[in-house]
Amino acid sequence: MRRKLAMVLGVVLLAGVVPATARDASAAVVAEVGTVTRDGHVVQRDRVAAPKARVTGAGATRADFDGDGVDDVAGQAYTVKYQWTPEHPGSGVVAVRYSSLPYTDHFTDDADGCGFGVALASGNFNGDRYDDLVIAACEPDTRAGSVRAGGVWILPGSAQGLALAAAVHIDQSTAGVPGASWADDYFGGALATGDLTGDGRDELAVGAPWKKVSGRAEAGSVFVLLGSAAGLSGSGSFVLHQDQAAVPGGAEAQDQFGYALAIGKVDKDRYADLVIGAVGENSRDYPGNGSVTLVRGAAGGVLRSGVTTVSGLGAALALDRDGLILNSFGCALAVGDTNGDGYGEVLVGMPGAQVGYHYASGVVVSLAGRAGGLSTSGIRMLSQNTAGVPGADEGEDRFGHTLAAGDVTGDGRADLLVGVPGENLDSDVDAGAAVLLRGSGSGLTGAGAQVWNQDSGAVAGASETGDRFGEALTLLNLDGRGGWDAVVAAPGEKVGGDPADLKTGLVATFTATSAGLKPKASWSGRDLRFADFYFDHYGRHL
Repeated sequence: MRRKLAMVLGVVLLAGVVPATARDASAAVVAEVGTVTRDGHVVQRDRVAAPKARVTGAGATRADFDGDGVDDVAGQAYTVKYQWTPEHPGSGVVAVRYSSLPYTDHFTDDADGCGFGVALASGNFNGDRYDDLVIAACEPDTRAGSVRAGGVWILPGSAQGLALAAAVHIDQSTAGVPGASWADDYFGGALATGDLTGDGRDELAVGAPWKKVSGRAEAGSVFVLLGSAAGLSGSGSFVLHQDQAAVPGGAEAQDQFGYALAIGKVDKDRYADLVIGAVGENSRDYPGNGSVTLVRGAAGGVLRSGVTTVSGLGAALALDRDGLILNSFGCALAVGDTNGDGYGEVLVGMPGAQVGYHYASGVVVSLAGRAGGLSTSGIRMLSQNTAGVPGADEGEDRFGHTLAAGDVTGDGRADLLVGVPGENLDSDVDAGAAVLLRGSGSGLTGAGAQVWNQDSGAVAGASETGDRFGEALTLLNLDGRGGWDAVVAAPGEKVGGDPADLKTGLVATFTATSAGLKPKASWSGRDLRFADFYFDHYGRHL
């Protein structure tokens, strides 16, 4: 059944310690339990001992919550009691494995269902030496009385890890946030972080893809929360949607503007830029639908002029390939300078795209970085039918389901890690894979591409039906050497010893080398068990 936060009997413990015991000797004992309440919502942290030696690192980081120079790994799962039933599938849990601290933190909330952790992001919002974690929750707005309105939790980093007592909760009823909460807005359905204002502090973009705009259901909106010395709040925040004069197009039902987001440097100024996917834009267009919009960063947040958009239809016509249908253009997004010219390409994943008449085989499209914004000039497309890319276009492979961009090989050009969770391996359906595409002088290329799955030598486990390796992935600095290492999840992985109804899930890590990625360590949801609670589908979100 769903985990009850009432175990602390309604007492809010900002840094409290509650004794806990395990009913199963194979599960770790919880050493400390704390809760915090914000806006009528409760988040609980179970801190579980996990001894390790302290490490130090150098180079850029993306998720260094404890400030040791090495990134930490946050992953989402369901958490369920041993007495699991289909009617009571559990609630969401976000587990954080620190690189140095001798414990693992598990965060859960008190909302029904499994919406806690539906999206995760990290950024440095106050400019200190610690990265902060953002957890989205598909929760009701308790002040507005709106179910599934959504909200985000911001947990600041510190020398002791994520600081529960300093947690901030923001939703559309927070002072300064534009508009108001409505049922099914799904505020937090997508997240992206980056320094839009150029002040050394990150901003947080929050997608509400199902928000009604001008009476049109699921037209979608994007909210931008500004970083400051005090971190994130509603102060100075603003909203973007397609009924604003500055944003191309018009708000239409089911556009889902804000379904996917990315922040990165597209032009050469000091501001990062915001990229917004609207997967339902012109949904009946053939042979492409959806859109991607670029909004440039500025000292005050974003520029309201020069906003540019490329549609799925425009991209398909520019590529002009027989049998190509670009469905849901903008489903997954990343930004990276793949050719080393100082401009960042906008990288678009379309797992539902049809290539060579194979439905949902999936593609990745690269839109060239330009000072003038987005266009189809210089567009290129890669799929498993591209020379050098391992595998082949097959129906339901879903190549491009997830994307992560960064310089893995150390040549000064961004590479792209691509999730292919629907890849079949022999008779194992949806076993999944991850493909690394290399940057080059001419941009993203299939030359030198690598593919990894659970049949790849040192990768943990074995490929099995439903593992969905590659469903979630990210690039982080895991060894403190400055290169972008990889984390790839297989949330459908079945681990021995767990109840028959559960799929525990697994996360594999890879070290960056000049030749690409090399398998490193892995762990499963079973390794993160605590008290009498099991993990189900660990790694659904990273």
